[in-house]
Amino acid sequence: MIDRYIYAVTKELPEKSRKEIGSELRALIDDMMDGMDQSFSEEEKIDKVLRELGNPQELANRYRGKERYLIGPNYFDKYLFVMKIVVLSIFIGISIATGLGVMFSNDSMYGIIGSYLGTLFSSILQGAAWVTGVFALFEYKEITLVTGMEQGDWEPSQLPELPKKKAMISRGESIFSIIISTIFLPVFFYLYKYIGIYYKVDNEIRYLPLFNEVDLAPFKIFIILVFTINIVIELLKIIQGRWTVKLAIITTVLSIISSTLFISILYKMNIWNPEIVQKFEQFMPISFERMVLLTTVGIIIVTIGESVFALYKGIKYGGD
Repeated sequence: MIDRYIYAVTKELPEKSRKEIGSELRALIDDMMDGMDQSFSEEEKIDKVLRELGNPQELANRYRGKERYLIGPNYFDKYLFVMKIVVLSIFIGISIATGLGVMFSNDSMYGIIGSYLGTLFSSILQGAAWVTGVFALFEYKEITLVTGMEQGDWEPSQLPELPKKKAMISRGESIFSIIISTIFLPVFFYLYKYIGIYYKVDNEIRYLPLFNEVDLAPFKIFIILVFTINIVIELLKIIQGRWTVKLAIITTVLSIISSTLFISILYKMNIWNPEIVQKFEQFMPISFERMVLLTTVGIIIVTIGESVFALYKGIKYGGD
């Protein structure tokens, strides 16, 4: 019970301070138990001490030293953590895309720098806005993936079980997914005209745009929605930190929605540059439509696999 209580408190705190605060809290609990009437059993002492310390979430808030309400104390540290990842990823993505675009631009250096800074500034603002919006929504709706830890009357029996190692979610994998998604989001949104096939002719680099710029524009919102859903899935994993049935169901539903939207975009044949389609069918043994079909099958297989994996982990370890 003591281990579970310390875990419930420290998991709400910044990672760098968890070990130190956990040791301090354990020493405090030991001191409180030593000062109690020796007629109480060990279980009774623990129960009384934990009740006196109160709700782990409230105690975690006090350990932070001050309240911060831009997002709320429960999510503030994770919010800053994700914001740093997103801003860095946007910088990398815009820089790479602009570097590729320079090779095909006739603009002056001043024009290129001005366009780069303007795009970078706009992208970072939008990235910061949706990250803040997602976390603000969690806070406003009081969304939590942890059951049994409600504010108000608190009982030690509500403490979460210590999770098994296999139930934990790798933060590194989620960070990598967020970085990749965030890098490609501004590229698709702002610099999609530079996405295509690059080739060399007589020492001159040429390229064919992948998309039909005019017909792709109406689908920008769907592209943003797909990337946003995928990033939200990883945010939920970072916030929760371990597999539960609730998390598995939510991520599965979001994955299916994201895949459905992405497949619907793929089948809008007018978004593809007709010259790309023609060249593809000229040099490849299958038609472009068949390639889209194979890509769709691949997306469906990956989505099913990820969903089964998430549900398996959630059901098996959700009660641990």
